[in-house]
Amino acid sequence: MSNDHKKGEAETSRRGGWKHAGLLLGGVGISNLGDFIYIVAINLMVLNMTQSPAAVAGLWIISPIASVCTKFWSGSLIDRYDQRQMMIGADLVRAVLVAVLPLMPSLWMMYGVMFLVSMSSSIFVPSSQVYITRLVPAERRKRFNSLQAMISSGAFITGPAIAGVMLIYLSPVAAIYANAASFVVSALILMFLPRLGIGEQNRGTGTRLTPRLIAQDWRAVLHFSHQSGYVVGVYALFQIILVIGMSLDAQEVVFIRQVMNLSESQYGALMSVTGVGYLAGSLLVWLFAKHLPIRHMMGGGVLLVALGYFLFARSFSFELAAFAFIMLGLCSALANTGLVTFYQNNIPVDLMGRMSSVLGLMLSALQVISILAMGGVAEVISLRTVYTVVSAILMLGALLLWLTSWFPSRQLFYGEHESSKKSFSG
Repeated sequence: MSNDHKKGEAETSRRGGWKHAGLLLGGVGISNLGDFIYIVAINLMVLNMTQSPAAVAGLWIISPIASVCTKFWSGSLIDRYDQRQMMIGADLVRAVLVAVLPLMPSLWMMYGVMFLVSMSSSIFVPSSQVYITRLVPAERRKRFNSLQAMISSGAFITGPAIAGVMLIYLSPVAAIYANAASFVVSALILMFLPRLGIGEQNRGTGTRLTPRLIAQDWRAVLHFSHQSGYVVGVYALFQIILVIGMSLDAQEVVFIRQVMNLSESQYGALMSVTGVGYLAGSLLVWLFAKHLPIRHMMGGGVLLVALGYFLFARSFSFELAAFAFIMLGLCSALANTGLVTFYQNNIPVDLMGRMSSVLGLMLSALQVISILAMGGVAEVISLRTVYTVVSAILMLGALLLWLTSWFPSRQLFYGEHESSKKSFSG
């Protein structure tokens, strides 16, 4: 075969790969846009229905509880079924469930439907993560992940804006139906993606979900975690830093309104600049992905995120708080892209669904505990003190983790290819 012919085939493969990657980004992006429309609409719908802030607060605890209930077993299915089919199925199930939400006569029935929606999302997200890893070559993952982050941040900015327009001219119910339609469109787009089947290690294994199979899969995850303690430890600890940061986010409206005494419009402006910062960070990562080492994206990014929380904790003016929020958005995009790429390059794809589910289960449980603990401690100690101490601890943890990536023995784990993956069987 001539060199020109080989180059032509490689170019065709490259274009086809980016076409499929674009379809995947489009499907996930439309789904994300619908999610942000849904968040605004469902909060308003429940508030109008009950006039109870407690009922609205209940919405925010449904997702992590559903995640805990689902991730206990979902990884066993994700690794053994076609991930494309899992994503399409989850989208269609969410479309039907969201469409029937406005028909529910009571708050508790609505909570039940939303719980099922969150369960479906807990299956969709790790399925898409495994599919992305198998579809996108290792050398293109940083750019792909930065594009995905950029689309997500764009949805974060435009979703609530679209919801606001719909609420002015239509109603919360119309916005709910728009979210259901977004899931249908997402499923249709995903149908054009190639079938990748299942991984070699899982081919021919049983797909009946039994307690014995789940226990076997948990043992496989623990076995790999023992084999690759550094990879799993670094990923878990970085995620813990981000989860604890999210527990600070749960108190930010109280901090801004009651501690800093800022107005509602200033609070809204701070939320907006965070989204703009995340969008700008994703764009910068996409533009300069080739020149950004993964270890610096992860370590430096998370350290700067923790620094952003610390600056916010010590803010006494709107301007300093805005700077801290821009830093949070900008560096979160950097850290998340590095973290996702590190995970994709170091976790065997045949185990990734189970690994994501087990780690996600633990992180969801930690999220619930940390949110409740942060709120309880803030009742006893001043919220500014809580923010300052927690963010300082996060900075120290992030710095130590970043420093470990500089050791010569750890360089292999931060390469741009999958050579650092250990083989897995089980």
